[in-house]
Amino acid sequence: MTDGLNQADWEALARYVAGESPAEEIQLLETRFAAHPADKALLDALAAASQRMASDIPADLDVETALRRVKARRDETTVRQLEFRRPLVDARREVRWRVPFPAIAAAALLAIGAAGYMTMRTRMVEPTPALSARMIATGVGALDSLRLPDGTRIVLGPLSTLRIAGGYGTTSREVEVSGDAYFEVVHDSSKPFVAHALHATVEDLGTKFAVRTDAAEGVAVSVSEGSVSLQGTNPNRGLAGGAAGGAIVLKQGERGIVLPDGQTMKDRARPGDLAWLRRQLVFREAQLPEVAASLHRWYGIELRVPDTSLATRHLTATFSGEPPERVLEVLRLVLGADIERRGDTAIVRAKR
Repeated sequence: MTDGLNQADWEALARYVAGESPAEEIQLLETRFAAHPADKALLDALAAASQRMASDIPADLDVETALRRVKARRDETTVRQLEFRRPLVDARREVRWRVPFPAIAAAALLAIGAAGYMTMRTRMVEPTPALSARMIATGVGALDSLRLPDGTRIVLGPLSTLRIAGGYGTTSREVEVSGDAYFEVVHDSSKPFVAHALHATVEDLGTKFAVRTDAAEGVAVSVSEGSVSLQGTNPNRGLAGGAAGGAIVLKQGERGIVLPDGQTMKDRARPGDLAWLRRQLVFREAQLPEVAASLHRWYGIELRVPDTSLATRHLTATFSGEPPERVLEVLRLVLGADIERRGDTAIVRAKR
């Protein structure tokens, strides 16, 4: 991945790791990663390193000076291709490289650049007149958090995206989420906070709540404090389309579901709704599509279930950072099935 990269390339990768890339840049990078999976494996490892660095950065660090020093060392010689000792099997397995010094310098540039972006974003407290539209995305097994100019805090789960509307905070406050997201909203009745999630619209009434767009039933919204208004939209007309059903109000401890047809229903919140914030996976009679979505987010594993006889089986289990092999073994035992692992794909079949 390092071969032939210039300063702009490394800064683009730093923006990607920090979740600051514009949509078109994300698309270009992900197209490249699809063609070169080894590059993506390296970037994931560097991203984990940069997150650890960001947590340890002192408040008075001069990020620009650090960047200039690393760039100077990097430019002393041509950066050569990193050599893997062995291929990356999953996001949690250790990776070892044989890395020449210039490549280390380039990797350090990426890590420090990403850490700098994270640090500067975290420090942002002054409201801006018109926040430009932007998108934040996370990788496999990664969490990210940010605070908007109005003080609203958002935590984004693994393999999730957040789009912030242009002009946020001027006349309106709107975001769009895909995946897992948790919101601590600063209430402003003159400019209500609105989160769009597929065919669901959530409006803040002074609250803390979580959204999941790939729950087994549809879009799930769980309220941990305050209340929200939840309404389904017509999936055939997009987010700006007409309402599919009347809005319902969810209060603390309640969970709302927006079905694929836009209809809404209310239930009690589940113990595992916010467990991902503690890096836990909690399944309670979970259907296999829900389990598959979680394994993809946290471990980068694609779970395939070609046997329709397994469709009605459920999983009840809790995982707290176990390696993917252990998770798959528990799944095999609970389902009474066979699981064949092929790289990042796990195929579940009924026992013969």
